[in-house]
Amino acid sequence: MVTRIAVAGGGIAGLSAALLLARQGYEIVLVERDGPPPERLDGVQNWHRPGAPQIRHPHMFLGLFRHLLRTRLPDVQADLLTHGIDLAGTGCRRATIEWALHRAVWAQDAVRIHHGVSAREVVVDAGRVRGLRIDGGVIEVDAVVDATGRYSPLADACAGEVEESPSGIVSYSRLYRLRNGVPQPAPFPDPIIFAGGMGFGGGLYTHDNRTFTVLFARLPEDDLLGRLREDGAFEAATRAVPQFEPWLRDGSAEPVGSVVSMAGFSNTWRELPPSAPVGYLPIGDVLCTTYPIMGRGTSLALAGAARLSELMADGNVELEAVGAGMRAHARDDVRPWYDDAVHEDAERTRSWRATVGARADGPESPGAHRADGELSLVVLVALAGRHDPRLGELAQRRINLLVHPDSLDTPEVHERLRAVLAGERRTPLLSPEPTYQELTRALAAHRIG
Repeated sequence: MVTRIAVAGGGIAGLSAALLLARQGYEIVLVERDGPPPERLDGVQNWHRPGAPQIRHPHMFLGLFRHLLRTRLPDVQADLLTHGIDLAGTGCRRATIEWALHRAVWAQDAVRIHHGVSAREVVVDAGRVRGLRIDGGVIEVDAVVDATGRYSPLADACAGEVEESPSGIVSYSRLYRLRNGVPQPAPFPDPIIFAGGMGFGGGLYTHDNRTFTVLFARLPEDDLLGRLREDGAFEAATRAVPQFEPWLRDGSAEPVGSVVSMAGFSNTWRELPPSAPVGYLPIGDVLCTTYPIMGRGTSLALAGAARLSELMADGNVELEAVGAGMRAHARDDVRPWYDDAVHEDAERTRSWRATVGARADGPESPGAHRADGELSLVVLVALAGRHDPRLGELAQRRINLLVHPDSLDTPEVHERLRAVLAGERRTPLLSPEPTYQELTRALAAHRIG
């Protein structure tokens, strides 16, 4: 009989799993290498999380995440709302989500948390989990939930080899806070807007407590945009984006820290083979990572915790069946989004490279602009949704992970898309502002200044 479970990792996946399993009557030991969050939300920006460096970058919390939070952890959602955070509206920082999850965990008598302690090894005997080796000893448990992330110290001995695909993105982001007394501008229709999209990307994410993040993304080999890592050059780039002006006009906002960068990121996939020890249960980034800024990882992490709790709902559960159920979840519900991320990254990289190669040194001309037909189907349908509400609805469901990645490849979608593209009053679906050359000129002007 399963009574005691170790959860290794205190991010969104681990905290959610610990909460859900504790509320089903299991005794939980949660091990987290980083220190605890501050007691007050206003200190969360200074929370030191070296084990999760991606926490410094903006995150989207997609429809799947919001649905699972509302249905499986409604008290956490209520706590966020109490602190003025509505994920369906302004969104929030990832650190704020983890802060709220920690508060719920602290209230659970069945959870014991060990901060500053690293999980080292799953202890296995006769093919079954018997414990978790940590700094200083072994915790005897019936199962181990591995939520330690893509570089899991436990997975090499328990799970399959890692499949990897470079994302083809280098990103730079900077956090800002609106000054006291400055009214918050109207939010964008989507959590992120793309500034350009022809050779680079960018956006503005609104967060909790009057904070927001500006982001730019470039190709790894694009040295012209490499100066975005500098605070001054980054500020010059933000001034070249008309959509950002209401948020960043003189005196409206102040930066919170310097520019942070993320490079060399790869999408990863790791199989959970049938030969894995019985009771070893990996979730979240241990199995799959995709570019964090797109919000898929947080959604799939909570989905993994929710599915695990469903499989563990029976107190007399057989861990062999739980393992089989989690393999099926990974295969059917997670792997398709990994494959989709790899495909989308390859398409974006191909398009950006063609654009940068054509326009980095040549004159600006209408012929240099990328045609709508070169956009991926999901981006094309989302843009066409401005003209056809039905396409907009279908695109949003797909972007929010509420349907299968292939859900847009249907006769109805293609027919509606053709009608939008053929409309007599059609304007270009993608109107880049600024263009690639305008952005590089803004950086060059800052160099001279």
